[in-house]
Amino acid sequence: MNYSKLFDIRPMYILFTPALVAFFIALIPTFKYQWPLSWDIYYHTHMAQLYLESGLTLWDSLTYAPFGRPIYYPPIFHYLLATIATVFKLDIFSTSKYLQPILSFFLVLSFTYVGKKLYNWRVGVMAGFFLFFTVLLHRAMLPLPETLALILLPLALYFYFHATVEKNWKDAFIAGLMGGLISLTHSLTALMMVGVVISFTLTLKVRGEKIGQRCLGIFLGITLLLCSIWLLPLWIQHGYVFHNPQSALQNPYEYLVVIIGTFGVPVIIFIIIWVINIIKNGFNGDSLRKMSQREILIISWFLFILVLSNAYLIGISILADRILNFAVFPAVILAALGLEYLRSIPIKKRTIYPKLTTYLAVFIIFAAVLSALFCAVSIKPMVNDSQLYLAQWFHENGDKKRVVMSLSDGIDPVIVSVSRQPVSTGGYHPGMVKVLNREKYYTGNYTREDLIRDNIGYLVESSPMVHPDYFKLVYQNKDYKVWRVDI
Repeated sequence: MNYSKLFDIRPMYILFTPALVAFFIALIPTFKYQWPLSWDIYYHTHMAQLYLESGLTLWDSLTYAPFGRPIYYPPIFHYLLATIATVFKLDIFSTSKYLQPILSFFLVLSFTYVGKKLYNWRVGVMAGFFLFFTVLLHRAMLPLPETLALILLPLALYFYFHATVEKNWKDAFIAGLMGGLISLTHSLTALMMVGVVISFTLTLKVRGEKIGQRCLGIFLGITLLLCSIWLLPLWIQHGYVFHNPQSALQNPYEYLVVIIGTFGVPVIIFIIIWVINIIKNGFNGDSLRKMSQREILIISWFLFILVLSNAYLIGISILADRILNFAVFPAVILAALGLEYLRSIPIKKRTIYPKLTTYLAVFIIFAAVLSALFCAVSIKPMVNDSQLYLAQWFHENGDKKRVVMSLSDGIDPVIVSVSRQPVSTGGYHPGMVKVLNREKYYTGNYTREDLIRDNIGYLVESSPMVHPDYFKLVYQNKDYKVWRVDI
């Protein structure tokens, strides 16, 4: 049996194979742990509960207390959590946990389906298995808005591609609907999507194709229209706020480490094979003109993200590792095309034997599944038992009125989501408007009047500190102490 026949047997079943494997592998940590895996999910469960409590609202009074904050995080994922929890009569945390294998399944299926539509069954299926080597498999197991947005991203861009190539306004409309859903789910994904669309469209223009403006107009118009349903009232009422996260990269070596960690070594190797094939076929001034439109989509997508992820070199603060996640789809497609190139070598030039690519494909699939299994077995919840016990204490004993000032980073989202106790941070930091002077409490340079003005009711610490006599130790576990302010 040769490589082509391997993927011609009941192709619809084979197309679902990578997604089904991802689903069953994601069940391992889902059933192994009581709580969802990610740290971020505690903020998102808080938001879902806030919408259940308050309905349609643009304000969150429980985070960045006592000031509160506008809700600058897109709401679709939170409404999805709230809806599923209501329909199936589950708590928000269980809903989040059970979404882990479902999101994994649909993320991999989205990649394989679009790979098949752009090329063929072999490319689609192998792209799905190459995905197992990348960081996105780990993130696919985390119930996050970004995961949901990444499921829609390849589909939105494929429909836009098809609309542009076929002059199909219906597909442009569908792409716009998906683009709008993405913008209401995860803002960074939406920005990357628009960037890829513009890069692809401009590249087609540069090589002289007659691309009408209607497809781009329909796509952007529908996307912006849907996005404005949430964004416009928010901006009218509260204005625009965004605090850019600080870049963690300092030099090209660190960037290279992130590249390898994001794509995985097998994917990089087969991308190199694809590049060698391109160079071998003669890369010159006419190459752009000779490329197919689907190749332009994949290459412009890949290069746009790579260039953008290097913006830190010119002093622009970005999270390069997060940006590179959006290059994983074109990366696994290019890796699958590298394997296709090996398959296309005439038999007489094969140095071992004709079935080389068949066995190579099987080996890649086997290695990919092992890699995914290792990831699933080794992954652990990012919130530990001490943090959950602490949050549970506030759920049972907190007054639900006064602010928790935590002197340890990362606890506030857990506390507010589990207990509904106001916390001094715990919200979407890029959308933060006003925050207490935490340094004052870190150093102990606060007064009785500061505590009263800031409505501080509890102090959480992870290392011993000296407190005034109106502080009472009310809870302690192996990592944290809770002091109640009795004024």
